[in-house]
Amino acid sequence: MEWYIVLSILIISLTLLLLLGLPVAFSLGFLSIICSFIFWPNMSGAYGVALAGYGHMNNFTLVCIPLFILMAELVMYTRMGTETYDAADKFFHNLPGGIGMASTVFGAVFAAICGASTAGTATVGLVSLPEMIKRGYDEGLAGAIVAFSGALSILIPPSVILILYGTLAQQSIGALFAGGMMPGILMTILALLYIFFRVLIHPEVAPRDPVDYSWKEKIKSLSKVWSLLLVVILLLGTIYTGVATPTEASAVSALAVFIIALIRKRMNLTVLRKALLHTVRTTAMIGWIIIGATSFGYVIIFSGCAAQLTSWIISLALPKWAIVGIIMIGYLIMGMFLDPAAIVMMTTPLILPLLKALNINLLWFGVLMTINMCAGNISPPMGLNIYIVKGLKEDLDLKELFLAAVPFMVIDVLTIILCMVFPEIITGFPKLLGY
Repeated sequence: MEWYIVLSILIISLTLLLLLGLPVAFSLGFLSIICSFIFWPNMSGAYGVALAGYGHMNNFTLVCIPLFILMAELVMYTRMGTETYDAADKFFHNLPGGIGMASTVFGAVFAAICGASTAGTATVGLVSLPEMIKRGYDEGLAGAIVAFSGALSILIPPSVILILYGTLAQQSIGALFAGGMMPGILMTILALLYIFFRVLIHPEVAPRDPVDYSWKEKIKSLSKVWSLLLVVILLLGTIYTGVATPTEASAVSALAVFIIALIRKRMNLTVLRKALLHTVRTTAMIGWIIIGATSFGYVIIFSGCAAQLTSWIISLALPKWAIVGIIMIGYLIMGMFLDPAAIVMMTTPLILPLLKALNINLLWFGVLMTINMCAGNISPPMGLNIYIVKGLKEDLDLKELFLAAVPFMVIDVLTIILCMVFPEIITGFPKLLGY
């Protein structure tokens, strides 16, 4: 059977399983098991599939995923983020769209200790969404700002998506974290500019609060954000100075948040129990996706589909930028329907041989793909962050949320284009740090 027929059957079968409502992880795992008996005799295929899933779960690097999630959960439940938002609010208060801009900055800062867009969106939404709506903001715009700001958590380090990609592509997690920093800042700045000019042209979408804060009050508010800034400096500083690996830094930072919460008398058994339960649930979900996706990747590679697809694309003699552009469009479409973690785990084994054959910088591509996942988190019809925002306030109109999110998707796409034209936006900082 020709490779393209096999690949088509695999993709169609996976799509049907997903449409039937079977979770992504189990769709991938079930299909992998079935294919192992079809493509290989005896039990050799089934053994290979099982070994592939176990092999990736046995990777020590993945230990940092539950630790980063735990750190974010502790920050959320101990209200450290609230003080950061209040400080940002005071500095942006008098500007057009000031509260929205403060929410965006808060989302970017919180992203530096989060790693997962679900936790980022929930935290930003719980803190800032009621404030924006209370002050008369257009509900669609307010919700879209929260969804976009939460998505920054998968790009600005630490990022669970970059960790997953790094383990599959065998790239330095620290280098990927450094590569995601500048695009994350760029996206934040572009969002601030959009909110500013949108409200400047249409002030009715975000009425300005007449309350004015003095510089003394603004500077004083910074004294409350020391705990979160300390964690960010501790986390990124230990990684980029080489004092600790990302895995070690995740443990140190999670412990630091726990100790700070104890010192500030915000830690109790109820908070700890909630944080641990959410961490276990999220980690278990990611773990099953890793097992299912790596098993599916084994089938894709050892069936010959990946190698044949690589040879066929190379034979088209397209320029590298065109091939990367086509892949990015494919990711945008997939992002409309699937979770970012699932997309990364499903597609990386398939495209990795192609990227290596074309001598494409794997670090640059991984960050580019992650920017794309940010767009997927807010894109219709299945943008996960939009549904999280909807869950925070049930009476929000889903259509308005998705329409308001379109300009932020444009910001994501514009960032992708800029990073393709000027790859140094991604690769410059890692080079500066010696990666």
